[in-house]
Amino acid sequence: MYVYVKSEILKTKRTSIRKMLWLIPLLCSLLALGFSFLGGPEIIRLSTETIINQWGILWLSVLIALTAGLLNNLEFKSTRFKTVIGLPINLQKKEISRILLVTEFVALGSLILIAFIILTSLLLQTSPYLVSLSSCILAVILVFVAALWQIPFCLWLSRKTNLLITLLLNSMLNLNMGSFFAPTKDWWLIPYSWHLRVQIPLTKLHSNGIPLPPNDELLSYSVIPIAIILSLLLFLIFSFISVKSFSKLEVK
Repeated sequence: MYVYVKSEILKTKRTSIRKMLWLIPLLCSLLALGFSFLGGPEIIRLSTETIINQWGILWLSVLIALTAGLLNNLEFKSTRFKTVIGLPINLQKKEISRILLVTEFVALGSLILIAFIILTSLLLQTSPYLVSLSSCILAVILVFVAALWQIPFCLWLSRKTNLLITLLLNSMLNLNMGSFFAPTKDWWLIPYSWHLRVQIPLTKLHSNGIPLPPNDELLSYSVIPIAIILSLLLFLIFSFISVKSFSKLEVK
C-alpha cells in the first residue's frame, strides 16, 4: 500500500493540489479576520472562533472537493485512467491509496489552519475570547474527523461528474443544509451538519457565528462522540462504494 500512496504523492508534485493546502486555510483566515475587523473591537476578540466557524461552514468542504477533484483531473487530462487500467496493479488498492492521500492532504490543510489560528491568537491578545486556544485546536481536529466521509464521496462524485459539479454540490450543501440543520434536533440525519454540530460546543458559537448564551442546550458535548462515530461509519461506506466503482474501470 505504501508504494501506491507514494505513487500518488509523486503525481501531485508541482500541481495546484499542493498549493490548495495552504491557500484555502490562508483565504479562510484572512476573510474571517477581515469581517472581524469590520465588526469592531467586540467582534475582533472572536477572531479565532470565527475562523473555525467559517472553516466548518464552507472552506473545509471546498478544500476536500478541490483536492479530490483535482486528483481525478490529473488522470482525466492525461489518459482518462487508461494508463491506470492497463497497469498490472490492484485497482482497489489504487483507490484506497487515493482516499488515504486526500485524507493526508486535508489533514495537512487542517494543521496549517491551526498554525494560522495560533498566529492569530498571538497577534490579537484578546483572541480566542469565548474558549481556550487548546479548545480551538481540538475543534479543528474533530471537525476534520467529522467531515472525513466527504473524502471518498467527493472522489467518487468527481469521477462520475466533474470538478465543478463536485465543488458546487459539496460546498453548497454544506453551506445551506449543514448550517441550517446543525443547531436543530435533527442534525444527526444530515451528514453535512455533523462537523458543524461538533464545533458548536467547542467554540461556543452558533452556526450563524453568534456567541451562544451560557447553559444553551447546543453547548452539550454529548453530540461529539455521536457525530464522530456516524462520520467514521459513513466514511467506510463511501470508501467501499468508491473502491468498488473504481475497480470496475478495468472492464470498461
